[in-house]
Amino acid sequence: MDELLKNDFTIFNGLPICNLDIRQDTSLCYFEIEDTNRIIIISQYDGTAKYSNPNNKGVAIIDYDRFLSSLPEYFQQGKKRCDVIVYTIDNTHFHLNELKDRSPNPKVLSIAIKQMLATLIELKKVPIILQFINGFASKKCCYCNKQPNSTSEIIKTTLNAFNQLKFIAPDGLQLSHPQIAALGFELFEYMGNQVINLN
Repeated sequence: MDELLKNDFTIFNGLPICNLDIRQDTSLCYFEIEDTNRIIIISQYDGTAKYSNPNNKGVAIIDYDRFLSSLPEYFQQGKKRCDVIVYTIDNTHFHLNELKDRSPNPKVLSIAIKQMLATLIELKKVPIILQFINGFASKKCCYCNKQPNSTSEIIKTTLNAFNQLKFIAPDGLQLSHPQIAALGFELFEYMGNQVINLN
């Protein structure tokens, strides 16, 4: 996918070829993704998107935000985009991830959904990328929100309640979104310690 973006996406849009390194690979049985100045993979406990990969599948993580930000300003200006594309090498899972660290808020969720939808529409314009995406069995837009740290007792109590979601809805909360569904994707929200499963 990184080569499709750097070559085919740019050529399709009449842009210069991109030489940026935007891909990381892992086959860890559990990993987390954090968005700092650059997307990083960490082994556990502090990332925003938490992934369970029990079969140690090969997983590619594409820093889509960094890729789009490297393109000429006239092209990227005003374009909404998700942070990360995550997919398994065996073509079972393809995910767009938007990573946040905010208090739960419908407005933030709405903005995140718009970012993922805009990314999906932009990617599917390119025929070879559309073909690549369509080859995956499971396709999701995943809004991942890590709860902020605080010493306030009220906030700690609230966070503890949200952290129970991993037991109530361990595979995230599926949301309805007709536009995303029409593009062949499901929409999920993951908060706190909820984990995205790649099994």
